[in-house]
Amino acid sequence: MNAIFSINQLDLLFKNSSDAVFFMERVDDQYRYIYVNEAAIELINVNPTGKLLEQVVPSHLAKPIIQNYNLTIQNQKQMEYEDYTYDKMEVRKQRTTSIPIFINEKTYVLAITKEVSLGRDLEDKYLFMRSLHSSSFISTLLVSNDMHLLEANPTFIHEFNICMEDALTQKLFEMPFMDGKSVKHLKKYIKCVQNGESIQSQMLYFIDKNNERRCFTASFSSLTSNDATIAVIIMLHEITEFIKQQQALRTASHGLEMFKNAISSVADVIFTDVHGVITDINDRIIKNTGYSREEIIGNTHHIFNSGTHNKEFFENLWSTVKEGNVWRDEVCNRKKNGEIYWVDSTIVPLKNEFGEIEQYFTVQYNISSEKQLLSELYKIERIFRAITDNTNDFIVVTDRYGKIKYASPSYIRKLGYEENELIGAPYEDLLMPESIKVWKEALNPKEIDLVEELKIELLLHKKDNSPIWTEGNYTISLDLSHHEISEIVMVSREITERKELEDKLTYLAYHDSLTQLGNRRKLYKDFPLIQSEAKHADTSLAIFYLDGDNFKQVNDLYGHDVGDEFLIQFGNSLVKSVRQEDLVVRLGGDEFLIVFTGLSNFEIERTVQIEQIMNRIQENLEIGWRIRGVHFSPTVSIGISIYPQHSESLDELIDLADQALYQAKQSPEYQYCISDV
Repeated sequence: MNAIFSINQLDLLFKNSSDAVFFMERVDDQYRYIYVNEAAIELINVNPTGKLLEQVVPSHLAKPIIQNYNLTIQNQKQMEYEDYTYDKMEVRKQRTTSIPIFINEKTYVLAITKEVSLGRDLEDKYLFMRSLHSSSFISTLLVSNDMHLLEANPTFIHEFNICMEDALTQKLFEMPFMDGKSVKHLKKYIKCVQNGESIQSQMLYFIDKNNERRCFTASFSSLTSNDATIAVIIMLHEITEFIKQQQALRTASHGLEMFKNAISSVADVIFTDVHGVITDINDRIIKNTGYSREEIIGNTHHIFNSGTHNKEFFENLWSTVKEGNVWRDEVCNRKKNGEIYWVDSTIVPLKNEFGEIEQYFTVQYNISSEKQLLSELYKIERIFRAITDNTNDFIVVTDRYGKIKYASPSYIRKLGYEENELIGAPYEDLLMPESIKVWKEALNPKEIDLVEELKIELLLHKKDNSPIWTEGNYTISLDLSHHEISEIVMVSREITERKELEDKLTYLAYHDSLTQLGNRRKLYKDFPLIQSEAKHADTSLAIFYLDGDNFKQVNDLYGHDVGDEFLIQFGNSLVKSVRQEDLVVRLGGDEFLIVFTGLSNFEIERTVQIEQIMNRIQENLEIGWRIRGVHFSPTVSIGISIYPQHSESLDELIDLADQALYQAKQSPEYQYCISDV
């Protein structure tokens, strides 16, 4: 393990990481914990260092983990898998990235586990709304952007016999409580709110659990996050009885009195004379304000004045109704005990047969619950904005063309830009060239999913051009009217240190730790591309299998430290003898292999090329090097096989070159031998 990195180095990288990190050594068919960070200990509730995985994790959980680790090692590449854990009635979704490491004949796995968001932000808002209205007589619905019922308060659930578990799988308009004639209007209202409009007091019908048609006035508002609508809140006032009695007015001889009685059952009703003096009220006024009838009759609306509205507000009210027009607005009133409450107030001038105003008829619906809900939702939005503005995460909103509409202060703090340099600029201006294609693919998806969060890794550059890696999720917002992207919201975090570690681990996996040359794994990884290029160029390859003559004596005479330095210098000499496009690898011990590219397909010409290569290798080895005052100029035996003349299989080519090497060692005349297959 010392050849890779120390515990201190691992702590420096991962100790304070919120992701759980496990560094495991494969022992036979099991895995032993070598290192875990604090997040990992918190995740599994124990420090497992030194123990086997099956000693720490229950067998039913350990089995899939081991299978994934084995698959990572078998494929010799980084892999990801997801799983779930359950703790105290809470479900957690986790994604694990596993990286294989092969060093000094040992096999390790570096596993990084992170918790994946389940959309808790939106769920928290639903729960808040449900808590606020759990005991309210007002029916409240929360509808998603794709027209699914996300939440209903207990009043609505009881009256319409809803099973929320079943409701989540159906479109809102397909549910049994929907009235066919109201579907078209409801769709229209929801889309208007999603597009930023405000919709208030619209009449809708629903079918209750007894299959009876009931009427409501509906008010709509948007639930937003980062200036984007994520759901629509519908608040319903039932006016079924009012509508029934209103219909009866058409055939009744005393329409005004019946109208008064109908409204009295669902709203506060006040009659005043032309001077605004109250002449009559219904019982709801007494119940809701705490005043007696005697205290109200003969007074004006000023008895309920809370002091919230200015003089111009009431001047506009009186100028409207005195002209014979209906006035409507939200009014803040005060009860006798000083408690504030809000009403949706409508004042209707009542005229005699000569067209003269005789009195004013006021109908008020208490909307305090709605006002409180909206106030709390605004508070939640401000809190979320405060969190957004102070987080270390990178949060950005762009338009459909990738131009920045909002960038969190972390872009300014960490990248060094000013806000005016970011807003309106293309996001790709912040990207290194290798990430621009990835970003453009995100802007132009083949399919658009309004719900799915997509993961993305991007390499940005700071204002001083230094690089910084980020990893995050982005969500696409759709303009429903044009069925095109309207915005992209992306939340990222810096992963520069992790990427550097991944690069280091990848390098270790494909390079010899002593000579820094490629190893056998790199040979098998790069050869298919070298082979493809040779086919395309119609050229040959030569596989040189090299074995030093009398290398063992160096270790015996001078010790292993000198022997190691000898191997390093030997590898450097080989690298000097080849071109940049040729591949030099150390197979192990004093055995090296070189893949020479671009050789002729004609044997005579190729033989000349091979002899020239041999001369360069021998000349550089003859020049030699000095180690601790001792000069070394070694000789080497070489076996050679040719692609594609001898074989197209790398394994067979290596085997043929190995056999030719054996023949070269047996011959006192030649230091190299070409396979005679």
